[in-house]
Amino acid sequence: MRWPAATPVLALAAAVALPSTAHAGDPKPPLRPGRYTFEHRFAEQPNLLHAKVLVIIRKRTIQVINTQAHPPFPKGMIAQGPLVWNRPTGQWIIGAGAGDRTATEVGGCSDGPEVVDLVKRIYWTC
Repeated sequence: MRWPAATPVLALAAAVALPSTAHAGDPKPPLRPGRYTFEHRFAEQPNLLHAKVLVIIRKRTIQVINTQAHPPFPKGMIAQGPLVWNRPTGQWIIGAGAGDRTATEVGGCSDGPEVVDLVKRIYWTC
């Protein structure tokens, strides 16, 4: 899908409104912007493949889309947000709040943000 070109004023407003999720010292994401097929896996049953999902990466944002209904997820958007490097765990996460970058617990069944393994192409949930 192509997005319409923004006028210079709108582009400037968007740049001001959306802070960059990249910080000095963060690694570069191992995947370029684009569309990818990822596996969805549950942290409590990591060897059980649940479903294939579509992942769209645009700059430092990520969307996870269920292209077919697979309970517990309906068809459609499962998760989206900034693609953030979590420093304490050394993992890529889908950011939701200001403290996500430094959260000591992420993924699995923690209260922290969800993990996306960009190398193995796995989207992890509880």
